[in-house]
Amino acid sequence: MLVTWILAWAHIVSAIGWLGGGIVFGFVVAPALSKLSPASSGEFLVKVVPGVVRFFQIFAGLTVLFGALLLFNMGGLGLLNPSTFYGVDLSVGVAFALAAFVESEFLAVPIQLKAVRLVREMVASGKHEPPAELPKTLKMATVTSVLTLILLLIASVCMVGAGFY
Repeated sequence: MLVTWILAWAHIVSAIGWLGGGIVFGFVVAPALSKLSPASSGEFLVKVVPGVVRFFQIFAGLTVLFGALLLFNMGGLGLLNPSTFYGVDLSVGVAFALAAFVESEFLAVPIQLKAVRLVREMVASGKHEPPAELPKTLKMATVTSVLTLILLLIASVCMVGAGFY
């Protein structure tokens, strides 16, 4: 029982870090970033975004790891039984969480790091105008980040719903 309790708390705390960080970045930092001058937003991208991306990767990975360990500690894949409300909620939550993880790692993160790389290349070359590709890359970074948040919110609702059965 102690192991289940520890795994549950580790899973919940890491999920809060992943989702909470995403909400703050998506709804506070990103909109504020668009109001800064190109030089200021470029400096922010280069100095802050790589650390933020690492933070998300760590918390996303921990959420999935602790969630998998918790699932197997509590009974394994049999808990994902679609003939019970608990199983349905849990299965849908797991599916959306895994979709958020894959979308984040293989779509959102590479796009965010591409934006950082474009700004670094601009600074290294001494140019003052951002590359034509940068606005499109930043727009895609915003879209993929919002998609990750939506997937995580759906997963969270399902996981909390499973806790009521």
